[in-house]
Amino acid sequence: MCTGIDWRLLTLVLAFGLAGCNMSATVLKEKPSPYAFDATVTAITEKAQAQGWEVAKVFDFQTALVAHQRPDPGRIKVLKLCSPEYASRMFSRDETKLVAVMAPCSIAVYEKADGRTYVSTMNMALMWRLMGDDIGPILADIAEEDARILDLTSRAP
Repeated sequence: MCTGIDWRLLTLVLAFGLAGCNMSATVLKEKPSPYAFDATVTAITEKAQAQGWEVAKVFDFQTALVAHQRPDPGRIKVLKLCSPEYASRMFSRDETKLVAVMAPCSIAVYEKADGRTYVSTMNMALMWRLMGDDIGPILADIAEEDARILDLTSRAP
């Protein structure tokens, strides 16, 4: 038997599949950064911490892959952010613990062949609409803070 979350997700997947749309372009958001790579990582870190978020981990995929004799993907880091406030709200009830798979929040910073730095993240505004009454309001709050953290125009490099 499917839960409300399952039906919403199934409906979304079928709708995009039937329409021939690129679901990743909807579920994931990408935008160019106005800053260089290191300045972008610093700006996101500082803004997250100013909002009360912890930067739990920064994965440096370039260093890790090269260390394992894999092709160099270029500069790419994933910041794992956690808000103790939102985490405690999400995980306080058994019915909402399943979203732990989405925690901590991930923000990717990378350079592309065009030499520009980009930022990508999950579309939290879409995710809260999919999750329904149990978790939706918490994800809506996270979506608002996510937008503030990713607004890189309000910080000088």
